[in-house]
Amino acid sequence: PSDNSFLNNGIVFPDRTPQPALYEVKKAHEYINFKDKGINKHEELRVLVENLYDFTNLNQFHFTALIKAEGHILKEIRIKDISVETHTGKLIRIPLEGIEFKNNTEYFVEISAKTKKRWGILPENFEVAHEQIPLAGKFKKEPTKNELKSSFTMEDSQETFQVFNDHVNLIFSKKEGRVVSYKFNKTELIKNGKGLKPNFWRAVTDNDFGSKMDKNNIEWKTASLRSEVIKFEHKELDNGAINFEVIYNLPGVQTTFISNYTMFGDGVLKIENTLNESDYKGDIPRIGMRMQLPKEYENLSYFGRGPWENYQDRNAAAFVDVYTSKVKDQYVPYIRPQDNGYKTDTRWLAFSNEKHQGLLIATGSTNLLSFSALHMENEDFDTTDGIDYENSNMSKHTIDIKEKNLVQVNIDLGQRGVAGDDSWKSKPQKKYQYKGIDKHTYSFYLIPFENKTEIDFIKLSKYYIGQE
Repeated sequence: PSDNSFLNNGIVFPDRTPQPALYEVKKAHEYINFKDKGINKHEELRVLVENLYDFTNLNQFHFTALIKAEGHILKEIRIKDISVETHTGKLIRIPLEGIEFKNNTEYFVEISAKTKKRWGILPENFEVAHEQIPLAGKFKKEPTKNELKSSFTMEDSQETFQVFNDHVNLIFSKKEGRVVSYKFNKTELIKNGKGLKPNFWRAVTDNDFGSKMDKNNIEWKTASLRSEVIKFEHKELDNGAINFEVIYNLPGVQTTFISNYTMFGDGVLKIENTLNESDYKGDIPRIGMRMQLPKEYENLSYFGRGPWENYQDRNAAAFVDVYTSKVKDQYVPYIRPQDNGYKTDTRWLAFSNEKHQGLLIATGSTNLLSFSALHMENEDFDTTDGIDYENSNMSKHTIDIKEKNLVQVNIDLGQRGVAGDDSWKSKPQKKYQYKGIDKHTYSFYLIPFENKTEIDFIKLSKYYIGQE
């Protein structure tokens, strides 16, 4: 007899390494709050500092503030001693002068409180509280215009639609409803013909089993596996770019998903997606698309929440920043395999090989993205009984997860939250659900590149922000 993973569901792994949720627990238990009160006429960010301790004045800690943009510290400010009695608050002001605020650039202030000296089991200079405040009022959008004139040769057959020029060659399978080849300067970016495909299912988490998502929401898995192309049309735009519209019928949930692709002459592919309303009662586990890249594109850079795994209802501790890592390091080895390695509030992400070739995925200003990138397929982590995958079963363990010769990428509007108010029956709270009765839209760009680095990714993403 066994309660399966319920016997191993803490926030520290058996080898005592922390699970991503541990950072969120630490954030939730902080006894100092920092609340944004806006920027005054003197170019100062006003922050309300609240003391939630019962017996400790905040003069026991030293405070610092960082002004950051695009992964770089622009200014560090040492805040003079703050004396705040228990259960009271005090307004402080953080000067913003000396910062050259540029267009299409996001700025953040990060505030930290650390111990001045050893305090019980806490060593000197231990961070007891921190917060990130976006300077939304300092974001100034500067429109950019794509004046590129595209020129393509098109070949339209019964099975495929192909567009190509000297830089790019794209083949779309009409039957599968996905890009099966995407070559930039003769280099293939798609693995095994598995380009973008609609996806509304995630590998069930421990809490999902508690709320019976594996049964009550199962038709979204049907919609993912059995989507059918019911319309494919293409047209040439005034600037020479090629637009093709794909409409998928989604069985089980009785609705449609529409993808509009626009192919530009420089190899950039824009995707605009619409998931239409459904009467199916189960909320949507995920709204997104999935694709595979060759494993050589293992170098990951992204601008979003991190560095650890985070979901929309568990991301307060994950600050927005520019992060660089490896795809293999995104895997979180939960004892019972389930969805893992997710990142939210992403502006752009890039995959590159050792030759600095690869693919940049960027969003405009209309929506943020969520994503995951692993050397394993989504199916490897799924243990649902319904609409069974091969070898899916509740007894899967970490030893069943093997790294594969691929990069599995999920590019999402988002997923449902991971937690309910309990773990045995409750769904995530309504604000962390995607309802089928609503229409959902999102868009992004695929931007192939050569000889590009992180600085180039930032510049490119700004260009596409301005086009939205």
